[in-house]
Amino acid sequence: MNCEKMLNIVKINDEKADQEDIIFENLEMMEFLSLSSLRSFCNGNQTFIFPSLLWLTVKECPQMGIFSSGVTVAPYLNEIDVGEGTIRWKDDINTTIQHLFHEKRPPSIETKKLYL
Repeated sequence: MNCEKMLNIVKINDEKADQEDIIFENLEMMEFLSLSSLRSFCNGNQTFIFPSLLWLTVKECPQMGIFSSGVTVAPYLNEIDVGEGTIRWKDDINTTIQHLFHEKRPPSIETKKLYL
């Protein structure tokens, strides 16, 4: 399966946006590997609950700036594997993903004016 153009793992349609929380009861592990266009797990404001999630891997997903715009509850997750033996965690899933995204972005180039 070619996933190069995948933007989101879960897409919420407008008519389902106000429905109940989405619960992944038995999901213990998720891996996102080499998804060059992936921006987020979900494009909507849905609440996701992962009561059994223990491990999350996010490697080579340079466009992933947030896990989800909505609330994400994963009480047993306290680290994200980002590759090459590196583990990260900063408060919660979204904060960690945002932090990683900002680390990956090249530093902005400041323009200096030179008057002659």
